[in-house]
Amino acid sequence: MAQPEGRGVTRVESQSAGALLGSSTRPTWRSSAVAAAIGALVFALCIWQVVVRGPFIAWDWQFHYYVDANHPMGWEKVFLDIVASITGERMFTIPMVGGTALYVAWKQGGPGTLWNIATRRPVLAVLAGLATIASIGYGTKFGLGRTGPHHNMDVLHAGGQAFPSGHAANTFFTGFFILCLLFTQYGLYPSRSRLRKMIPVVAVIVVIAGALMSWLDYHWLSDIPGGWLLGFIACMVALSVLRAPRRERDRSGAS
Repeated sequence: MAQPEGRGVTRVESQSAGALLGSSTRPTWRSSAVAAAIGALVFALCIWQVVVRGPFIAWDWQFHYYVDANHPMGWEKVFLDIVASITGERMFTIPMVGGTALYVAWKQGGPGTLWNIATRRPVLAVLAGLATIASIGYGTKFGLGRTGPHHNMDVLHAGGQAFPSGHAANTFFTGFFILCLLFTQYGLYPSRSRLRKMIPVVAVIVVIAGALMSWLDYHWLSDIPGGWLLGFIACMVALSVLRAPRRERDRSGAS
C-alpha cells in the first residue's frame, strides 16, 4: 500500500509486516557491485597470503594437530558428515536457492511457461551467483592446487583443491541470498524486521557448516573464511543482477 510522504517521496508499506520501505532510498546495483569488487580485492589478498605463507594461514597447522587429537569417530562422525553435506554440498544447496528463486519468480511475475519463469530476474540472479562461485572458486582451487589437511602436508600446485572451501561458499551464498529473495526490498515479502531476525539464524548455520569442514579435517582453517568471502562475492554479484534497472517487459511481468 503506497503512502504519500513529504518532499515528493513515496514510501511503500510491506503487506507482510507493515514495514515502511522508501523506494527512493532503495540500494541500487552499484552498491552491490562495489561491495563485490571490495570482496574480490580482499579475496585476492587472502590468495596472496596462502602463496607467501602469511599470517592468514598461521593457525592452520595448530588447528590441524588439535583436530587430529580430537577427531570425531563412529556415529558422531557420520552425523556430522550428514550435517556438513546438507548445509554445503551443491546437490542440496543448489535446489534450495534455485527452488526459492523459481518460486519467487513465479509469485512476482505470475504464471508462465517454464522458460519464461526461468528467465526472470530472481532466477538469473541465482545463476549469476552460482557462476561466480564456480568460476572464481575452481579457478583458485586449480590455480593454487593446495593439498588438504588430511594429506598431512600443506603444498601448493600438488593437485589439491583445498582453498577456498566450496562448502563454506555454498552455505554462505545459499543462506543469505535466500533471505535477499524473500525479505529485502526486491524480495517477495519485503520486511526489514524479518530480515534482521533471520540474519543471525543464517549466520549461525554458516559458521557451524564452515567449522565442521575444518573439524572433520576436510579443510584447513584458513580455507573456511576464504569460502565465506567467495560466498559474499557471489551474493553481491547476484544482488547486482536482482537490483539492476528493470526493462518494461520486467515491469509488466511483475505487475
